[in-house]
Amino acid sequence: MSKSHRFSSRVGRRLRGFTLVELLVVIAIIGVLVGLLLPAVQSAREAARRSSCMNNMKQIGLALHNYHDTQKTFPAVAKFGQDGPGKPGPQQAAHHTWCTYILPFMEETALFDSVDLRLPAWGQPIVGQTVNVLLCPSDGGFRKPQETHGIGVTHYLANGGWHWWEGSVAPGAPLLPGVDYMGAFPGGDALNMRDFLDGTSKTILIAEGNSTGYKPLSDAWMKNGVGVPRLANGEGVFHSAFVFTGMGGRCCESGQYHEVDDSGVKAAWNWFRAGPHSYMPSYINAWGLNSEWPGPGSIHPGLEGCLMADGSVTFVSSEIDYPSWCALNGIGDKQRPEY
Repeated sequence: MSKSHRFSSRVGRRLRGFTLVELLVVIAIIGVLVGLLLPAVQSAREAARRSSCMNNMKQIGLALHNYHDTQKTFPAVAKFGQDGPGKPGPQQAAHHTWCTYILPFMEETALFDSVDLRLPAWGQPIVGQTVNVLLCPSDGGFRKPQETHGIGVTHYLANGGWHWWEGSVAPGAPLLPGVDYMGAFPGGDALNMRDFLDGTSKTILIAEGNSTGYKPLSDAWMKNGVGVPRLANGEGVFHSAFVFTGMGGRCCESGQYHEVDDSGVKAAWNWFRAGPHSYMPSYINAWGLNSEWPGPGSIHPGLEGCLMADGSVTFVSSEIDYPSWCALNGIGDKQRPEY
């Protein structure tokens, strides 16, 4: 075989490379495909997190119902003082929350047994504990005690109704005048199933609250959806799981109970610590859904997770109108809104 023939054979077998234009086209196509795929991946991940969140709420619901079967009532939102409601004050501090009392029914008996209910919650190790069932996997905010003054958090909040005070009647429009929108965990009272006059399937026990709270972009009084999530650190508002740091209502404004650290008579607005601020594991509706820190806040896009009094879990649209939202939270407002 001649030298020239061997050379031409090698040339004929030589692989042709990409041109710069072809390479750029391929990169552009890959970028488009990734752009199309990423939302689908994120949606699938959020669906998995939402399913996990639903399971958390179902476990909480089962624990609350087992507590009710044992005690014949649901737990009060908190035990504020050592002697209980109706006793003369000021009482020595307790401030143990509903989250503490359902621990034995969530396979957390050892943690519950570590608590001395004869002493204030503050200063006991449980205050800084993290219980995964109380955390929504979609909430990327405060989760660790080192981020929250050593206080463990929860993303699931007890329904306090329209206001901190039990039996507080909303002042008319947009709500029905004279109607009591009291919630499932009013003041410091413990309710039983007979108290749910609107039906257990139409009344919320627990709703989600995002870990930083909401701040209003306009007047948030008796309105839904007028806020945006607060920034972490300085203005964030988290919910403590195992110590009722409190704001208004019986715990703070009655003068009946000592401060969280047993330092004297508790007054409203104390123990709302420097940012991020500590708030109790409950909410009220005087400031509505996704509007201001006393109310609940959506964690899942466009949805608010709710545990109903019958133990079922549902996701309500975060676009729900304010009167319907309050009616879902009221135990005896004689309304049964669709959601």
